[in-house]
Formats: sequence, structure tokens, C-alpha cells
Amino acid sequence: MGWHAYIDESYSPDKDTYVIGGCISTKEEWASFSTEWQSYLWRFGRVDESGLRYFHMQEMAHNLEEVGFFYSVMQLYVAAYISARFHKSDFERAMRRIYIPGKIVEWDRPNYYWIAFRCLLDKFHLEREKLADLIPLDETVQFHMDQISSGKVVDKLWPEYMQNRSDMMRERYAGIPTFESDKNSLPLQAADLWVWWVRKWCDLNQTHRITAHDFDGFAKSAKRRTPRVTVDISFSEDEFLPTMERWAKSQSGGNQVMVLPRGAAEFDLPQFSSQSHFSIARYP
Repeated sequence: MGWHAYIDESYSPDKDTYVIGGCISTKEEWASFSTEWQSYLWRFGRVDESGLRYFHMQEMAHNLEEVGFFYSVMQLYVAAYISARFHKSDFERAMRRIYIPGKIVEWDRPNYYWIAFRCLLDKFHLEREKLADLIPLDETVQFHMDQISSGKVVDKLWPEYMQNRSDMMRERYAGIPTFESDKNSLPLQAADLWVWWVRKWCDLNQTHRITAHDFDGFAKSAKRRTPRVTVDISFSEDEFLPTMERWAKSQSGGNQVMVLPRGAAEFDLPQFSSQSHFSIARYP
């Protein structure tokens, strides 16, 4: 059938939340989606210096009635919404809780995009059985990412990343994610809409609104042609620790690795913990 996920990131430099996420549907549904989305771009889209019309949620945040028309297209054609989120401060505190007596643990500067990317892909493929009624397990999902500088990190680390997956897990990956311009990829514009709202709800400490699609009533109603599934993935400080402990042990030279209790630490991750939060909401 050909399933495709379009993924974007969202964060505010002055806020703690980091989110990556977007929308999943079939190749055929994305083609129909693009036709209708383009019709709204001609009416409401922003225009760049070359005359190209596009959607960008940040630029349309004060025109929610217009945003509602775009979301109505997503209601028709998006089969699943997905996001992975965490607080940057949680990750940094987890780093400080890893202690090797007599040795300084030298962490690389956190690349939050790569961390979020790993959170999303690891958990999505680990939990695929929970989505089997929507996306059969013998189908793969090709991931398409917004074209940003961090894409080079993914290209560089992907072979090692896949080498560390089990044979069963590797069969679930369609291939290395592709990086595309959101000006030219209309499904990436839908991903931008969704991930912007997930980040906003997180910043407001109202994460219950993610699975409810609670847009304050601006969204237009639409008769759904596809079942809608919303996958919400989150990682906390404690849930980062098992991965970071394993990494430290591989670098410790045989020295003991200790995980300090919460609060005590206030003086490239090979595999994310499977204990993180994975929530699925479905419409009946």
C-alpha cells in the first residue's frame, strides 16, 4: 500500500519543551490530501519571495479560522498523528546523575533533534503491534523529515543506528529517512501544523489536549475517510537513565558506573528505554 510519515520539529529557544512529530498516511491518501491542501493554499497560504504559496503554522497563529480549513483536510486524509516529546532539562539532569568514581564522564553536547528522532523511531517501531489494525506489520513506513542542518547527523549515524537494531526491528524500517523542503512537500506542512500545536500544549502544561485534538474550537468539522489514531510518546528524566547508564558502561573501561538518586547530581544514545510513555487514542 505504501505508508509514509512526514515529520517536523518544534521548540522555542526560551522554553524547555522539545517535540518532533507529524502525520502518517498512505501514498494514495497523501496524493488526495495534496490536491485539497493546495486549493486552500491559493486562498489562504503565505507567499514567499519567489511567489510560491505555502503554509507555516507560526506565521498563521493569529488566523486560526484559516488554519481550521487546513486542519479539515488533515481530518479527511491523515490516518495517524504521532509525536515524541521531552523536556531538555530532564535530559540534562539525567546526564548529571551518571557517575563513575574517579573518572569524569565526558558527554557530547546534546543534539536534541537526534535525541527526539531516536525517541520517535525507536518507540514507533517497538510498539508497532499496537497499530497493526491500522498499519499491517508486513507494511513498512517511509519517514520524510523537514530539511534542516541536523539531517546531516542522521545521514552520518544511520548505518550504526541500524546495525544496533535486531533483525526483526530492521525489517520494520523502510530505509533511511529522506529530508525534503517543507515549501515543496505539502504533507510536511501538515506535520508543521500538528507538531506546533503539540509543543504549544506542552508549553501550557496541557498535554491531555494532544490525544483530544483540543484546538479551542477553531477546527472545522469534517467527515473522516480514515480512522484517526493519535500516538503520544514522552520521555522523562528517569526514563533516559537506563540508556545513558549503558552508554557510560561501554565507555567506563571497566570502572563502576553509578546512577545517583534524583537531586544528588545537582553538585549518542544506542537504544532508548522501552519504559517511556506510549499513549494511543482512537476514534470509535
